[in-house]
Amino acid sequence: MASIEEAITSAVEAIQRGDLGQGRTTLSWVVREEPDNRLAWVWLATCVDDDSARDECYRRASEVPTFSNP
Repeated sequence: MASIEEAITSAVEAIQRGDLGQGRTTLSWVVREEPDNRLAWVWLATCVDDDSARDECYRRASEVPTFSNP
């Protein structure tokens, strides 16, 4: 798989063209590899199916220490 940054870029592009499944799959890989990646959690929230999953993504993003992720 690509680098974390390349994977996020690819996922965002997929989401922007309406391919939420691909975005979700790629971002799920990112957060498994790098659970403190705030950007990945926020983008993942945009492509999950239900409110509770979305809330969980935003919760995880908000719990990432500021110094952990640019």
